[in-house]
Amino acid sequence: MKDEVEILLDLVAIPSVSSAGNRPVIDYVLKRLNPAFWKIKLHPYRDPNGIAKVNLVAIARGPTARQANPELTLVCHTDTVPYDARWQDAVNPRVRNGKLFGRGSCDVKGFLACVLACVSKLDFTRLNKPLAIMLTADEEIGCVGAKYLAAKKAIHSRYMIIGEPTGLTPVRAGKGYALAEIVVHGKEAHSAFPSRGRSAIYDAARIVTALERIARKLQARKDRSFDPPFTTLNVGLIQGGTAKNIVAGECRITVEWRPIPGQDPGWAAVLIQEELARLRVDAEFNVQRLDPGFAPTATNDVAKRLESLTRRRSTTVAFGTEAPHLRSLTSETVAFGPGNMTVAHKTGEFVPLTELSKCVVYLREVIGRFCG
Repeated sequence: MKDEVEILLDLVAIPSVSSAGNRPVIDYVLKRLNPAFWKIKLHPYRDPNGIAKVNLVAIARGPTARQANPELTLVCHTDTVPYDARWQDAVNPRVRNGKLFGRGSCDVKGFLACVLACVSKLDFTRLNKPLAIMLTADEEIGCVGAKYLAAKKAIHSRYMIIGEPTGLTPVRAGKGYALAEIVVHGKEAHSAFPSRGRSAIYDAARIVTALERIARKLQARKDRSFDPPFTTLNVGLIQGGTAKNIVAGECRITVEWRPIPGQDPGWAAVLIQEELARLRVDAEFNVQRLDPGFAPTATNDVAKRLESLTRRRSTTVAFGTEAPHLRSLTSETVAFGPGNMTVAHKTGEFVPLTELSKCVVYLREVIGRFCG
C-alpha cells in the first residue's frame, strides 16, 4: 500500500499535458479504486483535435448508507500545463530538501495523490453517507471536463472539495477567467514606401494603449476580499509582421482578464469592442472564454470544518478554478489542497512533503465528519 509521496511520484511520472490526453492518469486511478467498494462511471469525449479525453465519477456507499447522492465529492483535474523539455525533473520527479519536484506536483496531482492515499486506508463499512471522487480533463485549457460533467448532470453532491494548490487554506471564492484574441488587419507594402500600406503593428500599438486604459477602468469596481481587489487585464502575446522591411499586414493580440465574483465577465469585452470602434481600426475581436468568478456559497459547513482542522480562516484566490462550473452540482464548494500556485506553471514546480501528509489527515477527518 503506497503512501501519498509514492503515489505522487507515480502520477508526476505520467505525462498528462492537456494537448496529449489524460487517459494514462485515469487508468492509474482505476487500478487503485477497488470495484468492490466503488461504482465507477467514465465520461469520455474527444477534444476539437480529436484527442480522447476521459472524466471519471466514482461513488462509494457503505452498507448502512440510505441516500442515493453523495454527501461529499472530492474533485481533481488530471491535466497539466506544458513544460520545458530541458527540465529533467518534469516527468522524472525528484524529492529534495523536503519537496517533491515535477510538473503537476503542485497543480494539482499532489491533491490527487492525497485523495488516493486517504481512500486506500478507508474503512468503507463505516460510511453512513456516500463519498465520491470526480476527476476531470482539460481544466488547464478551459475547464472543459468540468463543463462537460455539469452539462450532463453527472452527479449531485451536497458538498464538494475542489483540489487546488491553496497552501492548505480553505478557499470560498475565486476570480473567473476570460480570454480573447484581437486580429488587426493592415495592408502590406515595401517599407521604403509606407504610405502605400497601413501598418497593422502601429494600429495594434494604439489598441494596446487602449487596453491599458480599460485595465485602469476595471480597477474602479473592487472586492476587498481579493488581492488585487479588482478585475485584472493582461496583454500576454503580440505577434505580427512578416519581415523587417515589410509594412505589417497583420498583428495578433492575446488579451485575458480575471473578473471578480458578481461582475459580468463580458463587461470587459464590451469595453474592448467600444474602444475598437472608437479607434476605427480594421480588427476582429474573438472572445474565446468568459468564465465567471465564484462567490461564497450559502452554506459553509465544509469550510468551517477545514478552518477548524487547519486553524486557518477561509480566503479568496485570484486564479480561476472549476468551482463556478460545478456550482449547479452541489450546495457548497471549497477549493483546497497542498502547494502554492506561485510555484505552479513553471520550471521547478514543487510541493512540500509536509503539506501532503497534512492534507491526507485533513481529508480523512472531513470524510469521517460528513460521510462517517
